[in-house]
Amino acid sequence: MNLVLIGAQASGKMTIGQEVEKMTDMTLFHNHDSIDFVRRFMEYGPISTELIRKIRMNFFEAFAQSNKPLIFTVVIDFDDSNDVDFLRQIQDVFHTFERKVLFVELETDLQERLRRNGTENRLQHKPLKRNLEWSEKDILDTASFANFNPKQAPENLQHYCKINNTNLSAQETAQLILEKIKEVAS
Repeated sequence: MNLVLIGAQASGKMTIGQEVEKMTDMTLFHNHDSIDFVRRFMEYGPISTELIRKIRMNFFEAFAQSNKPLIFTVVIDFDDSNDVDFLRQIQDVFHTFERKVLFVELETDLQERLRRNGTENRLQHKPLKRNLEWSEKDILDTASFANFNPKQAPENLQHYCKINNTNLSAQETAQLILEKIKEVAS
């Protein structure tokens, strides 16, 4: 079983992924692993964005081929068809190798996300977020136009659930996810 954690910035994806990783034999590949790697070498733009996408897709394929379970985190704007299609592409890679993938959408209110934005764990693992003024502005700006939590799950994803983790710890959310993984795996 593989896991894709979806949510807005500072919704807890990476921290929850770390908790799931501690409780399982899964490996965490959070979205900033690829973003920060590429950004070390080039500025943000179409070329770097495509390189990040290629790295991710190759990573998914390698894990699917090896049958090593993966946790991936990603921010998705459900009003952007390219973002939604990316989820389908991830699923297709795993399904090509007859591997299951569970998509978990995290729903977290804006005030809690702003609080989490400056947590030590987040800043330790995400160098680009250390500029708190910039990252807070990014959260507020995208909240005005992006749809991080649609009313309905995307139709083309086989295993999908939503968890409102506003008032849950990372450990509590991880436990809920593990219960869902067991359900899907059986």
